[in-house]
Amino acid sequence: MKKIVAAAAAAALLVAATTPAQARWHHRHPHDGFGGFLTGALIVGGIAAIASSGSRAGSSQQDYAVRACTSEAESRTGGRLLDVGRISKRDGYFTVEGLLENGREAPRESFACTVRDGTIYSFRSAPAAD
Repeated sequence: MKKIVAAAAAAALLVAATTPAQARWHHRHPHDGFGGFLTGALIVGGIAAIASSGSRAGSSQQDYAVRACTSEAESRTGGRLLDVGRISKRDGYFTVEGLLENGREAPRESFACTVRDGTIYSFRSAPAAD
């Protein structure tokens, strides 16, 4: 959220700084307004790119946490992933909770795994309550 606010503030300063120059230019050189439209589109596109880059970084960290935890769950239990039930983030730690299947006759297992910066900090599994 801070990055979005900073990007919006930077864009506002850029627009405020260029508006007087554009007004002087427009007074001496009238045009059809396409340049203004193009400038506005570039500014809006830049803000959108900055805002989405922050969310993509968080998303890739979350995706990594899910892959790391599900791989760890399958390797530790010998089971097969059935479902990722919950993903939460707190203080930079991602916690992934899910359900594993260990075969037709074996009971299902639930697991919970916590990851931060690519390192698994905790892992636990237990028979799932059906």
